[in-house]
This record gives sequence, structure tokens and C-alpha cells, in this order.
Amino acid sequence: MRSELPTDASSTDGKYTVQILARAIHVLGALAGRVQGWTLDELGASLGIAKASLLRILRTLEDEGMVRRDDDQYFLGARVLDFSHGYLRGLELTAVARPLMEDLAKRTGQTISLAVRDGLEIVYVAIERAQQDIGIQGEIGARHPANATALGKVLLADLEPAEAAALLAGRDLVRLTHRTITDPDALLRHLDVVRRQGFAVDDEERGIGIRCVAAPVRRADGRVIGAISVAGPIFHMTEDVFPRYREWLLEATAQASARFGHPRTLVEA
Repeated sequence: MRSELPTDASSTDGKYTVQILARAIHVLGALAGRVQGWTLDELGASLGIAKASLLRILRTLEDEGMVRRDDDQYFLGARVLDFSHGYLRGLELTAVARPLMEDLAKRTGQTISLAVRDGLEIVYVAIERAQQDIGIQGEIGARHPANATALGKVLLADLEPAEAAALLAGRDLVRLTHRTITDPDALLRHLDVVRRQGFAVDDEERGIGIRCVAAPVRRADGRVIGAISVAGPIFHMTEDVFPRYREWLLEATAQASARFGHPRTLVEA
């Protein structure tokens, strides 16, 4: 079935659509939808792309490992698996963490979050809220500076010290409160502490009146694939209950890590 493509970027709904990229995605979609390969002529006729343009797209995708050519037939390349595996890992992380987060929310009465790192930011991928009247607001997909959050500090601590130093070199770290760590050297020293103790604390560093503790979820080789946190108002996260919440969190992240093949060992907090 012929799939018509727009003739120019302005004819699409997206104001900033890149036509050549859209065409490349259509090519990958066509290759994914057919077990047997496509010839150049067949693919061009199906997608309505000129032969010369299609050949440039295919050769670029082939160079990047996204397309494989066997004689005159084109197939998906093995590198496509890198993207699918990454997507599935994200889904699996959320699926594994969700019931543990729900249990933590019920036990603590606080907000439980799951995040991953993107450079010097964290991205929330799952949130469980327990409070009715007073809660820590956040949305899935929202971002915060890694240096200002317990989640971010746990995720940064997974980097080797030299990697973390290179990432922070010359960067202006965002200050959210007067307690946010914004000096790169001070943050690197703090990350050493986080590595040793296996968890991080945010004591009004992201927001005044908010206290949080976070711990990592690890895969089989020990690398961190995400982090879970317990966060709440400081009058809920008091010194009387904070150690207990931290213990429950470490138990939950140990369970999640065990699902990914990491040895089940708890940090002595």
C-alpha cells in the first residue's frame, strides 16, 4: 500500500518538521513491517520517494547500522535493537518499581518518585502520591536539576569520579534554594559520600520545607538504571520517622535491583 509523504515541511502539522528525517523514519517503518527485504525500486514505489533521495537515506542508515543490505535487498539493521532494548528497559523499570512504590506510599504516607538521569537533569518516569491535602507536586516527564535533588545525586554518584568531574567541569549548577549545592568541587565531595552510604538526602535543597531520601536501582553488573525517592514536607519527614522511611526505601530498591539480577544486599544505614 502506497504511503504518501508530505512534499515540504510546511505542509505538515509540525512547524519544525525535518522532511528528510520524516522520510527516514518512514523507511525504517516499512522495513520493520515486512519480513522479506525490499528492493530499492519496491521501497521507492511504496513510499513515494524519488530513487536518488531514497538511496541517500538508505546508505546513511546503512552506515549507522540501522539498515542492512543483502545483494539488492534492504532489511532492518542490528542497531535498531539498541533502541528497542532501551525502550523496553524503561518500561521494565517502571513495571518492576510500580508495586514497590505503591507499597512505600501506603507505608510512609509520602510521595514516591522514580527517576532517570539525562545529563545534569533528572526526569521523573513514575510517581505515587499518598498525601491528600499536602503533597509534593511533580509530574511524569518533569525535570529537575540533578545537583538539587536526592534522586539526582544518587544518579550522578553512579558515575566514576573522573566521569562526574568531566560532566561538571565548567558548568553553572542551578540553585533552587540557599541549601542547593552549586559548587562543582563540593558536589563531587558529596557524591563520594553518597557512593559510600548508598543513598542521598535532599534537605530543603530542591524546595524550602521539603525533605527527601533516594536510593538507586541497580542492574546485574551494579550500574544504576534509576532511582526511587521518598519525599515529603519536613514536618512529616521528621527525625523520628526519617530513618524508618530510609530503611523501607533501601529494602524496596534492593528488591527492585534483585529483579534485574543484582545481588540482594542492603546498605547498613
